[in-house]
Amino acid sequence: MRRIAFSFLLTLLTLLFALPLAAQDWDLRLEIPVPEGQSLQGTMASGTIGLISDKLDTGNGAIFSMQHRLIRVGPILRLDWGGELSYLTAGGNLEIANQNVSSSTKLKQYGIGIGVNAQLWIPFIGISGEIGAIQRFQRYNFSSQQDASAPNNDKTIGRTWLRVGIRYRIPSVGVYPYLAASYQQPINKDQPVKIGSLEDLAGYFQTQGKGREFQRMWTFGVGLTF
Repeated sequence: MRRIAFSFLLTLLTLLFALPLAAQDWDLRLEIPVPEGQSLQGTMASGTIGLISDKLDTGNGAIFSMQHRLIRVGPILRLDWGGELSYLTAGGNLEIANQNVSSSTKLKQYGIGIGVNAQLWIPFIGISGEIGAIQRFQRYNFSSQQDASAPNNDKTIGRTWLRVGIRYRIPSVGVYPYLAASYQQPINKDQPVKIGSLEDLAGYFQTQGKGREFQRMWTFGVGLTF
């Protein structure tokens, strides 16, 4: 009898815990990204007596995503699909030692993305681990102060990003706000640009989507499920 009562109580608690999750069809999230770009440190340019040093500062931007529930397995596992709008930007400086060549640079990537995201919940404490994949199609622009007169060579690039994150659901009634953080990096990306001469350096300023990209980022944001 005690075993039956215990089983009934456990089932009731599981159902009560699953009710909020069952009602959450939509998931809206706004994140502030902290992206980092690839750099060229101490690269020798043949025909010169200097090294090319180039590094982007940590950037910023915004990511807005909307997801819809695909599958829910009890109160533990949930799979969503959805889309996003993203904007990433960062500035930097390129220098050639002993050549008095210095130029401010700026990298921008912005566009849309589609993907899937799995949530694995720890019962009763409102914490979930997340893992997902996002196919991003972004407009890419790398500009240089030294090359300001050159025509705009924007180009669209496609990258699949891996996202690993965590969220904490804030107790509420009706709608369920949460805090989220994640680490992301492309699964597929081009190799960094290689420079062997001043001609290569000139071509480097025109290169679009050939390795001068954002290669990782942390994100921090807030969301709402309903």
